[in-house]
Amino acid sequence: MIVKNVLQVKNLHTYFDSPNGIVKAVQNMSLSLTKNQVLGIIGESGSGKTTTGLSIMRLVDTPGSINKGSIYLEKENISGLSESAMRSIRGKDIAMTFENSASMFNPLESIGDQVREVINIHTELNYKDSTELTLKSLTEIGITNPNEIIEMRPPELSVGVSQKVMLAMSTILEPKVLIVDEITRNVDIMAQAQLSEQLRNKISSTDVSVILLTNDPGVLAQLADTVIVMFLGRKLEQAPVKAIYSQPMHPYTSQLLRPMETRKVKTIRVTSINESQDSDRCPLVDRCERAISKCRMSPMPPVTEINENHHVACYNPLSTVINS
Repeated sequence: MIVKNVLQVKNLHTYFDSPNGIVKAVQNMSLSLTKNQVLGIIGESGSGKTTTGLSIMRLVDTPGSINKGSIYLEKENISGLSESAMRSIRGKDIAMTFENSASMFNPLESIGDQVREVINIHTELNYKDSTELTLKSLTEIGITNPNEIIEMRPPELSVGVSQKVMLAMSTILEPKVLIVDEITRNVDIMAQAQLSEQLRNKISSTDVSVILLTNDPGVLAQLADTVIVMFLGRKLEQAPVKAIYSQPMHPYTSQLLRPMETRKVKTIRVTSINESQDSDRCPLVDRCERAISKCRMSPMPPVTEINENHHVACYNPLSTVINS
């Protein structure tokens, strides 16, 4: 049976102009997403995962731009659409939640007005029906007092509730693709668990396909089907979630997925997004304990399939299975 892609990104390059030259925030990123799939993208700050999400949404602001690549939403190449055409798609067919949700809301307008605005842009529902839909969506996402919340303004909400509202708003029209950026960051452990559970419920009850952007291996293990590991704008590894945890192939992946206290910081710490920008070699070559002469003498290795559905960009990949 042929599996149809809901989203396909091919050879995406997103660059930013800076006083120090061009910053290659995303380099040669390709990914695909099928119906109801959860694709997790994990990486430290500066890895390029958020820029990948913003690029797919066509929300990269100046001085950044998509330098190269294509983005297909089902069969339509949206990378060439006008901004007005993209506005008709965002929120309806493809949506995104943001790490700092409070900054995405208008602090002067009520939550109800802002959620209804999303509905009104894409539907012809009247005020009563759009309010009912808003209350229903907030309730489904785990908010117990939706009638009070819709009358409040963003500064009156806790971080956890603000994230829930953002999730409700982004899924209210049941988009085909949802990009979730660090939804559990900056909230307490209880709110993290609630957000993860509500996102899991939303995925299971709809046909939405999800790109989950995170630096939290725990969230990744709970929600993702497939995982991409990024570092300094590049894809280093991609595999089913069980394989990425039981048998990581890239040395960086094996460190990233360890508990923080056992990581070898010298191998994985990102000093700057500009690090290794001027080199075509693997960006980890000068600190990786498995680097061989080929790593130092050759350009960045291509992403190659090592095992079934397990791809890695490394000349000297790992092969030892980690016992769970």
